[in-house]
Amino acid sequence: MRADDTGPEPRAHGGWEVAAPSAAHAVPGVRMAGFRDRSGGTFEERVPPGPAIAIVIDCTPGSLEPFGSGAIEGGLVAGIAPAAVRMAGRAIDCVELQVDPPAAPGLLGVQPAELNGAPLDLAEVWGRDAARLRARLIETRSWDDRFALVRAALARRRRSTARLDPEVADAWRRIRAGHGRVLIGDLPGLYGWSRTRFWSRFKSQIGVSPKRAATIVRFDLALRRLGTAAGVAEVAAELGYADQSHLHREVLRFAGRTPGAIAADPLWTVDSVAWARAPAA
Repeated sequence: MRADDTGPEPRAHGGWEVAAPSAAHAVPGVRMAGFRDRSGGTFEERVPPGPAIAIVIDCTPGSLEPFGSGAIEGGLVAGIAPAAVRMAGRAIDCVELQVDPPAAPGLLGVQPAELNGAPLDLAEVWGRDAARLRARLIETRSWDDRFALVRAALARRRRSTARLDPEVADAWRRIRAGHGRVLIGDLPGLYGWSRTRFWSRFKSQIGVSPKRAATIVRFDLALRRLGTAAGVAEVAAELGYADQSHLHREVLRFAGRTPGAIAADPLWTVDSVAWARAPAA
């Protein structure tokens, strides 16, 4: 075990500080990471799709600003297939959560499919609890204490919900474990379901169709591999893209940038490092 696996000790990466929670603060179905930009600069980034619902809680008195709409005060929620929206902000100091879609109804009170539009203000989902949590996070500088506050807030909000179909849960597990490289057409037969039933049940409970889910899972992994400075040809071959052009088109489509731009962006490098350290959901 490495020293940085034992707790949320922050690590510096360029002008950034990143932290991950210790096992004591783990929440089933949720991954957490902390980000603090010490450069004091601004950022502008597109919110890409990913295999988890993203919750970003701003730990400063500032605001996050989606282009084309009003400021989001304190925190945002983005589904696994968000609308093409760009976000802006300054001097990031935040806690980010990655919520597995099956855990979303119990923690957020909404189905994953309801979050696949423009990012929402966290207050629209959590009400006054969002402002209370953020106020305490602003007052707290310790990452360990911040993660403890978030864990307690999630524990208070967790509700029992309708059980996920075991067939859907297994299909989602297979898609994630296979990095999106799964023969989707074979899945209904594994459960004795028709294609229509499988498609309908999966989409209603995960938020996107099985095919879309596989595309997003593979894209997310490609994005994180590019963020570690892996070459485009290497990533394309590793993840089963037809060729570099295929990967280039998909990254441009979902992230609004080229693979080269992703690899050269310090924000994506930090993002990849943070989630590599964060405990699995």
